Amino acid sequence: MKPLKIGLLVNSPFSSQYDHDLVLWAKDQPGIEISHLIIYPRHRGSRSGRALELFLTQGLYALLSRLLFHLIVAVERLILKRNSLHRDHYRTYDLSSLVPESVAMTPDVSRSGFVYQFSAGDIAKVRALDLDLLIRCGAGILRGDILHASRLGIISFHHGDNRINRGSPPGFWECYHEWPQTGFIIQRLTEELDAGDVLVRGSFGTRFYYSLNQAHLYKKSFVHLKNLLKRIASTGELPAAEKTPSPYSSILYRPPRLHQSVAYGFKMLKRLASRGAAKMLRRRVQWGISLVPGKWDKSVLWRSTEIRNPPGRFWADPFLCSFGGRTYCFVEDFVGRTNRAHITALEIVGTKVIEHGIALREPFHLSFPFLFQYQGGLFMCPECCASKQIRIYRCTDFPLRWELQAVVMDGVSAVDTMLFKKGGRWWMLTSLDESGTDDFGSELYLFSSDSPLEANWTPHPQNPIRIDARGGRNAGLIHDGEKLYRLAQRQGFDQYGQGLLVFEIKTVTESTYVEELVSEINPTFRKGLRGTHHLSSDGKTTVIDHCTNAALT
Repeated sequence: MKPLKIGLLVNSPFSSQYDHDLVLWAKDQPGIEISHLIIYPRHRGSRSGRALELFLTQGLYALLSRLLFHLIVAVERLILKRNSLHRDHYRTYDLSSLVPESVAMTPDVSRSGFVYQFSAGDIAKVRALDLDLLIRCGAGILRGDILHASRLGIISFHHGDNRINRGSPPGFWECYHEWPQTGFIIQRLTEELDAGDVLVRGSFGTRFYYSLNQAHLYKKSFVHLKNLLKRIASTGELPAAEKTPSPYSSILYRPPRLHQSVAYGFKMLKRLASRGAAKMLRRRVQWGISLVPGKWDKSVLWRSTEIRNPPGRFWADPFLCSFGGRTYCFVEDFVGRTNRAHITALEIVGTKVIEHGIALREPFHLSFPFLFQYQGGLFMCPECCASKQIRIYRCTDFPLRWELQAVVMDGVSAVDTMLFKKGGRWWMLTSLDESGTDDFGSELYLFSSDSPLEANWTPHPQNPIRIDARGGRNAGLIHDGEKLYRLAQRQGFDQYGQGLLVFEIKTVTESTYVEELVSEINPTFRKGLRGTHHLSSDGKTTVIDHCTNAALT
């Protein structure tokens, strides 16, 4: 089978870190070939010329707005260079050394400077390359025959959720307004830039300053471009486009005006002061658990009993288990002194908790002690991302003796894995991070197998089944008669674990996964709570975790 032949539409051979990374990645993919750079220069004069034109056409206020925003970006650029993950976000790379073949085109640019069209001769040059796909990596709204100059057309990012915000700068307005999620789409371009055929849609939790948020968005979303290209290379066709109507009712966002940049500056000072004060006062997020009698769907959480944490430790990620007519709860037991957690077994007696001791400890951090039964045995699949494995332990002497039974996935960055049996097969729901950012809050994957202890799990064709900071990370699993509910985390603005969502799993087969949102749980049931990110219920008792800001002990 011929490799997928791709051309990159760029404004210059000097392009971003992400385009450079894409080209390097493609060289290692046997079914993908980036063969040409299609270079069309951006419609820009000199910096001083652009400033003069802006002053003459829009006035002093517009010029000052532009200058202040450039100053903000310059300051953030210096800050971002201290971040090992994103220090090259603003750096440019010469792609001509990696993609030696290139075609130059001269666009016809609209009076606004935004719309680019190309002559019949330029279009003929591109068609002669016999490309399967073009990827828009440059600026401008592309219209006309260029949209059909390759077999599959042009795909492009929109770094924003086109149902919520359209315009620019990417990642700024989400941070400015403190929106919880920053979205993206990958679309096949049509004559209308913001209304193309959506092939991939997703969102990630918004970071606390603009440049960091943009860098995080780019790095995370490029993973999904690579996965899309692998899928196209394997099938030879684009996947089906999104069919849900999405009329846009908001404004067209533009670079901030002077007063908005000033407001953003004050917001940043406030956020930095808050972080600095928390560090000086040695305050950090501290989790805890609360108990309430009864089923989860009838629970009244303001009536719950908060369990006091042991000194220097906190409990989170509770999972309930019945054994010998008694109720037990396995929790993440985080030790502040070591900055690491193990799994502790508790017993629940009424509204009191008895600590039995350490159930599982490893040289690495453990949390999320998911429990399930198989062939008469009790098993635990804890989060052990630091080991780069998904591990399953078998209980040999309840509740404190567990031994490693199987490594079902190796060499993966996965958290909060849950397993269940349905329709004669075992299913695994887990959150994976392929970007290297250690952000697991958005991407949920599904796998299936004949046995929960096998190391050969089949990925679901819908993977990732969710790319969404609202619900992309597991928070518990509830079997309620014939119904199965997946608890999921809702991430907030620069905040992990702000709230809970409850999804009913309606369909799970080897070709289809469908879940439906049925409820939402917020950390408003007790004064001083900042978040909640896990719930467990056995029909008689419900336990939920929650976080506050507390001084280090």
